[in-house]
Amino acid sequence: MQRLGKDGRTPWRKVHEKIGLSAAELARAMGRHRSKISRALGDDDGLISGRDQLLLMKVARERGIALSADEMMPERR
Repeated sequence: MQRLGKDGRTPWRKVHEKIGLSAAELARAMGRHRSKISRALGDDDGLISGRDQLLLMKVARERGIALSADEMMPERR
C-alpha cells in the first residue's frame, strides 16, 4: 500500500522535484551513493531519514532553495 500525499508524491519525490537535480546529481551533492537515492525515490513510503533530511536541507540552502523540515514529512490523511 503506497503512502502518498494528496498529490500522489512521497516526501522523497516532492523534495527531489523541488531541488531540481537528477538523482545522480542529488546523490553527489549529498555525498550519498546514487543507488540509495534511486531506491528512496522508488520506495512506496518515501520517508526521509533524519540524516538525509539534514543533508537535503544543506543541499537546498547551498542552491538558494527554501526547504523546511515540514516539507520532508508525509502528509496526514
